[in-house]
Amino acid sequence: MVPLVLFSLPAFSQQLLTGRVRRKASQELLLSVNVINRSQKKNNRSDMGGNYKIPAKQGDTVIFSSAGYLPDTVIINNWMFAEKDGYQVYLEPNAQILPTVRVGEQSNYQLDSLKRKEEYAWLYPVHRRKLVGNETVTDGFGISISPVDYFSAKEKQRRRLRRRLQEQEKDYYIDSRFVPAYVARVTSLKGDSLRVFLYRYRPSYDFCRKATSNEDILFYINDKLKEYRKSGK
Repeated sequence: MVPLVLFSLPAFSQQLLTGRVRRKASQELLLSVNVINRSQKKNNRSDMGGNYKIPAKQGDTVIFSSAGYLPDTVIINNWMFAEKDGYQVYLEPNAQILPTVRVGEQSNYQLDSLKRKEEYAWLYPVHRRKLVGNETVTDGFGISISPVDYFSAKEKQRRRLRRRLQEQEKDYYIDSRFVPAYVARVTSLKGDSLRVFLYRYRPSYDFCRKATSNEDILFYINDKLKEYRKSGK
């Protein structure tokens, strides 16, 4: 008889962390909150209902962040997966809203962006290898690598993650200009109405880059508010 061999699951097996993100001291659900598993270099965002999900295991570090709110960093524990309604996250509003930046100073977004670049510096190593003819390949980020490295599975994974982070950085910039707390103050919208407005009229990255002042954002919000009211919703 062939002996039966049993394989037990590891103590820290991969699971899916789920739940909702709300504004602290209220039941207001927050959409488009960045959810980053720093340990596994994975990320996601909360949907219109504030729901989020991200692969995680015990001991991982997960960060919840959104412009206009203070980030919340948690160390994953097994009890978080056993919660009936998922692990609930409450973000505290940042008192500073669209600050005026003087010449020579850096905005909160710029400072946070620099921190993120430091955090993901491991993604941008430069490995130069001498080949016949000194041939090199550029991966689109100004990094020259050998063809051997370029087509390796490890480098392909890094390129995919770099592209995702590049797109995510655009979202961070939009969030820094189109701050939910500021939009709520300008429009007086709350709850579901505010969430629909934020989702429907979220500006593009190009527009936010071309908007040279906070007044441009204010005019944009007011114009979209007229459209929103005209639609009767």
